Amino acid sequence: MPDLSPPMPQPRVGARAVPAGAVLAAVTLAALILRLPLLLWGADALDRQVFPDDTYYVLSIARNIAAGLGPTADGTVPTTGFQPLIVALLVPIFRLTADPVLPALAAGLAARLALALTGSCLAAAGVGLVLATGPVFALTHPNGLETALAAAALLATAVVLAETRPGAPMRRFFGIGGLAGLAVLARVDAAVLLAPAGIWAVRALGWRGAGRAALTAFAVIAPWVGVCLWLTGNPLPESGVAVATLAAADGFDGWMTFTMGVLALGGVWPDAVFGWAPMAGIAVAAAILLPLLAVRRGHCAPLAAALALGCLALFLAYTLGLGAVWFFERYFSPIHCLVPVLAAALVFGRSPPLAVRVLWGLAVLALCGFGLWRLAPVLSDPGTERLHAFAPPSGYGEMARDLLPELPPGATLGALQSGALGYFAPPGLRVVNLDGVVNGPAAAALREGRVCTYLKAAGITHFADWDLNRALLLRRVDPGAAVVLDPLYRSAVAQGRHRVTLYSVTADCTPRP
Repeated sequence: MPDLSPPMPQPRVGARAVPAGAVLAAVTLAALILRLPLLLWGADALDRQVFPDDTYYVLSIARNIAAGLGPTADGTVPTTGFQPLIVALLVPIFRLTADPVLPALAAGLAARLALALTGSCLAAAGVGLVLATGPVFALTHPNGLETALAAAALLATAVVLAETRPGAPMRRFFGIGGLAGLAVLARVDAAVLLAPAGIWAVRALGWRGAGRAALTAFAVIAPWVGVCLWLTGNPLPESGVAVATLAAADGFDGWMTFTMGVLALGGVWPDAVFGWAPMAGIAVAAAILLPLLAVRRGHCAPLAAALALGCLALFLAYTLGLGAVWFFERYFSPIHCLVPVLAAALVFGRSPPLAVRVLWGLAVLALCGFGLWRLAPVLSDPGTERLHAFAPPSGYGEMARDLLPELPPGATLGALQSGALGYFAPPGLRVVNLDGVVNGPAAAALREGRVCTYLKAAGITHFADWDLNRALLLRRVDPGAAVVLDPLYRSAVAQGRHRVTLYSVTADCTPRP
């Protein structure tokens, strides 16, 4: 049985030539400098490069809460389909922003976690620089969503756990619980990733401290759970069920989503997904699985193994459970943040020989050089190319501003991809979400095949979306009913392979014999 107590980092020969504080400050500053160009892009460039449609849901909900309309994307239907912590932070400002501070903080926290697990400044510097220069971090974290905030909260929780010793004051365990609760509020899947670390804490730090931490975490998340139960009767955000319905409607099975998940793991270097990503995915998977084997031989910190088990659980939950492959780049962000830490824990679990430290340094330099080479053209001109794992559609805001003027006064617009359309809609125009991510009644209608009935009940006169979403909508019409979509305008804005078309809606829900 391995020793589960947190390791006390010990000075090693050659490992502390530079003060730890200077290393952590340097990697955080490097990450901050590399993200400062984002501030110069402006909202339009961010829209084309890093903002998904879901960003505009978050902004609309924050704006409506600030206006006294409650948690609703369209000003009418209450929703729990969002992560509450980022919305709470956006309520006072609800504006487009590319804040480089949180992504830089995540890089610094990852470096500190590596330092706490290994006691090596070389390990910490390597982890921090990989996160600072990695394209998947530079272009996923500033997406206007909870991604960077969730990574920072998760890493902060792991850091405090790693630096806590048995017999620590009880206030420290209250702090651990508070951070864990905030991590779950930042993104609910943090509960899956942190669960093995919680079990480790019971065994390594004692059940009294771990129990106080768990109770504190529950107290932090309880108000949000209460809101979810009150609004929907479900303690979890309603967006998860809606996304699972969409994935099932698109015909994704478990083997397909698992395979795409491995490719997405390899998307830590995004342009490689359909090139050599299988090799990269296998390498990332190895960094997750090997700590589970090495910990029994004392070659890896037990907390690192617990975090690796959490990464594996999160991967399986998304690939075999939710199955929404088009979101894997964002969903796997916590895994990508922890993989360099896990690799450092494997390499520096015991004091490595000089040759191994040299190889580590060379590998870090190679990865950083590759990341900077791929990032340079994007940071200098965000219109040149997009470095994303599955090349998702872009330009949602640009599309919305192009299409919305084509709607007649008094129209009610429905769309599956309704985030930007709703955010930029002029006063008096209601935009109804139809995929159910932020609209529970629409999710139920799509799931149960009652789309015609819902369109009539919501008073929807127009529909706007991609061709594939138009086909999905028509497949879920009530039996015997007829929904006719007459094209009125095709957006001039290309979103990758897609363009949005505006239709008028005629819904006849009377069953035909």
